[in-house]
Amino acid sequence: MRKGRLVPRRRNPASEESPAQEAARQRGFSYLKKGEIGELAFLHRAASLGFALSLPYGAHCYDFVVEGGGNLWRVQVKSVASMAGGLYHVGIRHCTEHKAKAYTESEIDFAAVYIIPEETWYILPVREVVGRTALKFRPKGFRRLDIYAHYREAWHLLRQPDGLTFG
Repeated sequence: MRKGRLVPRRRNPASEESPAQEAARQRGFSYLKKGEIGELAFLHRAASLGFALSLPYGAHCYDFVVEGGGNLWRVQVKSVASMAGGLYHVGIRHCTEHKAKAYTESEIDFAAVYIIPEETWYILPVREVVGRTALKFRPKGFRRLDIYAHYREAWHLLRQPDGLTFG
């Protein structure tokens, strides 16, 4: 006699768009608009958490200088508004001489990734992005291992003297 399979609670599979994701897609966030939204959201969130922020003048590989933990951190902000294959794909690269290049430790200290539909931040130390030109993030509630889960809303890393202490 065969046992019946357990039926999970009804929820949208990770490969389907949530209502928020569908609305973002329909609003047609352009590449530049997503970047502007991400930078403004970072400015608002970091300032509301008490960080002092500076905007660099000229062309740099980072978007903000954040004062925290007695240090000045170079932070590059990236944002994403839609999923592909059930994951949020975020380009973590910059262009020099019309070529996409991965960030190096001499260019940034942190990457701040904003998942627009979920209003979620990931604060990643540079060691997580060095040598990579793209990262994939799982949506909230995804049951599989989320390798970046400990960086979700990890604003405290910007207050640590070495930027790496978990609490």
